[in-house]
Amino acid sequence: MRVLDVGCGSGMFALAAHQLGAQAVVGIDINPRSIAASEQNAARFLPSARVSFHQVSVLDEAALAHLGTFDLVYAWGSLHHTGAMWQAIRHCASMVAPKGTFVVALYKQHSTSPIWLGIKWLYNRVPKLAQKAMIPPFAALIYVAKFLVTRRNPLEKQRGMDFWYDVIDWVGGYPYEYATLEAVENYVIPLGFKLRKVIPDPVPTGINEFVFERSQL
Repeated sequence: MRVLDVGCGSGMFALAAHQLGAQAVVGIDINPRSIAASEQNAARFLPSARVSFHQVSVLDEAALAHLGTFDLVYAWGSLHHTGAMWQAIRHCASMVAPKGTFVVALYKQHSTSPIWLGIKWLYNRVPKLAQKAMIPPFAALIYVAKFLVTRRNPLEKQRGMDFWYDVIDWVGGYPYEYATLEAVENYVIPLGFKLRKVIPDPVPTGINEFVFERSQL
């Protein structure tokens, strides 16, 4: 399979795809620091892997066209931070080969989503000292909210991440967009896909995960 990791971050998911048997993996990210981190991790863990990383915006349709199509396009938790989520979804969908798979994870729409949008906007506009002061009360709020919803200790992470930096990522994650399950399905399916699987997040403001399969063109 040819795999595209959209918003590759540290590159670890791209490297995992190679270890799972992908013949060629491409990771893209708009942040040059992410590309540098991805290349360093590839050199450290899989120096001979057929994995390449490119500083490309998912909103740059011309740049994406040079990458070709892929059997799997994987965009987990990245497209809702582009500032143009639906356009980003459309661009990713166009890169899925016939009978290929499109995996996308997006923030859920909730009654509190507009409030969080305002908080995130504010966080990114105040001085760093004020940003640091904002995190502790939100950490307490998020800890209690997650515990009440999941009945599990929020400090016990499943993906190797840290609760404190998760809070910073959540409060500071801007641009921020969100959508209902129905809105995502109604947008992607007419692009030539069928829904294979959806995993709703139990947390009200969490991430819904979708697996779409492209029809044979």
